[in-house]
Amino acid sequence: MSLVPKNRYDGVAMIIHWLTAVLMIYMVFFGEDLMKEGEHLAKAGDTANATFEPSIHVSLGVSILLLTVLRIVWRLTHTAPAYPASMKRYEVVGSKSLHGLFYLLLIAVPLTGWIAFGGFSEEVPAMAQAQVFGLFAMPQPPFSGEWAGELHGLGANAAMVFIGLHVLAALKHQFIDKDAIFGRMLPW
Repeated sequence: MSLVPKNRYDGVAMIIHWLTAVLMIYMVFFGEDLMKEGEHLAKAGDTANATFEPSIHVSLGVSILLLTVLRIVWRLTHTAPAYPASMKRYEVVGSKSLHGLFYLLLIAVPLTGWIAFGGFSEEVPAMAQAQVFGLFAMPQPPFSGEWAGELHGLGANAAMVFIGLHVLAALKHQFIDKDAIFGRMLPW
C-alpha cells in the first residue's frame, strides 16, 4: 500500500469512463434515429434489414448498463482520488451529486428502454427479432408500458444536460481553476 496520495483514477476506471462516455454521447445523439430507421424499414416491408439498427441500439444500451454495473463495483472496491483542497464545498457536493445522478441515469435509461422495447416490439413485430450483440434476440420484458418510453426519452434528455454540465465543469477546472481535476481521468 502506497503512502503517496492518489491523484488520478486507475486505468480500469479511465477505460470504463471513456467507453461509457463515447457510447452515451453516441446514443444521446443517434439512438432514437437507430430505432426510427428500423421502424421505417419494418413498416416498408423490409423486415430482413429492419432489426439491424435497432440491434445496434439494444447492444449499445446493454453495453452501457454492463459498464455501469462494472464501474459501480470497481468504484466500491477502489478508492477515488481526493478532490483538491482548493475546491469549494459546494463544488464537491455538486460533483458528488452529479456523479450519483449519472449512475442512476446510466442504469435507469437502459432499463426503461428495455421495458419500452416490449411495447415497441408489440407495435412493430419485426423488432422482436432485434439482437443483443448478434447473439440472441432481445428478451421481452415481463411488462411494458407507454410510461417507460416516456421515462426513457426524459432520461436521454437529462443525460444531455448532465453531459453538458460535466464537460463544462471539467473545462472550468482545467482552464479557470487550473486544479488538475480534468487530469484525474486522463491517462497522461
